[in-house]
Amino acid sequence: MPENAAANEDVIAFCSFCAKPNTAVTRLVAGPGVYICNECVELSAVIVAEAAHTSAEELSRRLSQHRDRCAEDVLAMLPALVRSADRVQSELAGCIGWLRERGTDWPTIAGAVGVSVDAARQRFEAASAQ
Repeated sequence: MPENAAANEDVIAFCSFCAKPNTAVTRLVAGPGVYICNECVELSAVIVAEAAHTSAEELSRRLSQHRDRCAEDVLAMLPALVRSADRVQSELAGCIGWLRERGTDWPTIAGAVGVSVDAARQRFEAASAQ
């Protein structure tokens, strides 16, 4: 068995912000489809505190910079966004698979997701079978 096999079995989820697994942080807080680690919570508290002391003009300037990013900056973000989307898709497939294994029918799943039964089956059936 590989050295890190046991550690991989202990990984339940990853921080949606920094992508660290629950095994690499002190605490991971779950939200609806997202997680945040204690380190990112601390960083966000600092950012929020700094924003409270930032002028409206400075906040407006930062927002303008964000909106006016160059294509290279947006392209540089894509790999991390794809990794995040893949993690969410994997977790979603796992949840659907768990429900199906326990006998939850497609109409119930479709209702929870807010799509038609056909759409739910088309989107999740193959992924949940893996």
